[in-house]
Amino acid sequence: MDSNQLLNGDKFESIVLREAADKLNFIWRLAYAYQPPELLRFLDTLASELAERREFLKTSLESYGITPGQ
Repeated sequence: MDSNQLLNGDKFESIVLREAADKLNFIWRLAYAYQPPELLRFLDTLASELAERREFLKTSLESYGITPGQ
């Protein structure tokens, strides 16, 4: 696991998505380095919410011919 980033912003064409990836990576680095409870709870909540929506994302991506996880 790369402790410096969650997402590689270079994979996104959209400036908005690259900026979002940079901000999430910043939060990740703070949480990884200092482990403040509030940031750890934030990341846990984010992970849980995304996991709950995984089937929606998977189905939506497949409808565009995109294999999930790419």
